[in-house]
Amino acid sequence: MAKLFLVYFSPSGSTEKAVREVAKGIEGLPVEAIDLLTPASRKKRYTFATEDVVIFGMITAGKLFTLSDEIFACLHGDNTPFIGIITYGNGYYGIALSEMLARAKNQGFKVAALGAFVSRHSMDTAIAEGRPDSDDLRMMRDFGRKAYEKILGGDMELHNTPGTNWSSWEMGNKVIAYREEHPDEPYALPPSCKAKIITDSCIKCGTCVRHCPVDAIDIEAKTFDVDKCIGCWGCINRCPKHAIISTSKEVEDIMRSFGEASTKRLEPEIFM
Repeated sequence: MAKLFLVYFSPSGSTEKAVREVAKGIEGLPVEAIDLLTPASRKKRYTFATEDVVIFGMITAGKLFTLSDEIFACLHGDNTPFIGIITYGNGYYGIALSEMLARAKNQGFKVAALGAFVSRHSMDTAIAEGRPDSDDLRMMRDFGRKAYEKILGGDMELHNTPGTNWSSWEMGNKVIAYREEHPDEPYALPPSCKAKIITDSCIKCGTCVRHCPVDAIDIEAKTFDVDKCIGCWGCINRCPKHAIISTSKEVEDIMRSFGEASTKRLEPEIFM
């Protein structure tokens, strides 16, 4: 193989960490990272050769997070081996992996392996706190090694394919059922869930602006454009002063209910 590409959309950093950990299981290839966080990065065209290997990572919300149309539109494979991963907050990932499989194939990739890994929840850091832990990281590296061995052996097909991943949470299963019935409908967080403020702790360092995928923050005015905002929580999780907080009562109630139903530790799921 010629080159290993690490491609990710990771507002809070957990998915990037997972992609890089999977890559540690693959040795002997030059590595190039492609961060699709910014609008400018998603306006470029990325073309990958048959001899390349792509590790792709994205966040989920019962399906692939919003902007998935835009993200996959800029990626073009030539029967390029594809290792796909998603991260989720110890609850459910719904149709995200089956959606990733279809989208990657549509863009010219050969999907050799898929994995779902648990990371600390972006909206409530008490959920799945400490994940990925040492066991998760070991499994990520092992997943990368096995996937690459499979590719080197010429096996580019999935022998067990992902279906719909359900939840132990009643409200979550309603979300998943809707996603399953409307797979082509883009994910979008309601405006009521995106309300947040920048407090006086803000030092205007610009970290939130640099990690906003849609340029929705005016740091000088300390305001958000809720129409642009996609609710990824990257600004909240990246702020070094914890100066950005959600003010959505709806999110507070949802996460309380979710946390009560998500106490059982979930393990990574692998498809090869």
